Amino acid sequence: MWARYREEGVVVWAIASDDQRDAVEAFRDALGLELTILLDEGGEVKASYPQTMPFPTGAFPQEWVIGTDGNIAYTTNEYEVGDLIAVIEAELAGE
Repeated sequence: MWARYREEGVVVWAIASDDQRDAVEAFRDALGLELTILLDEGGEVKASYPQTMPFPTGAFPQEWVIGTDGNIAYTTNEYEVGDLIAVIEAELAGE
């Protein structure tokens, strides 16, 4: 998804909560990820933004889109590609 929109200025960050740096780096390297992964080793960020889980172990991954105005434009923990694309494109169009 990021490759599709990064030329238009879209930035993607991942936040790894409750994980150790070496495990996160190994995961990133194994998948060949180029995006920035921020560490939330103590889980403070995760605790600040709880979401309703669709099932007991379904809280991750979560998608958050911060709009061009700095506010949360979209959030979900049910990966819906079409919804995510629609929000990104609306933000890029200034809607």
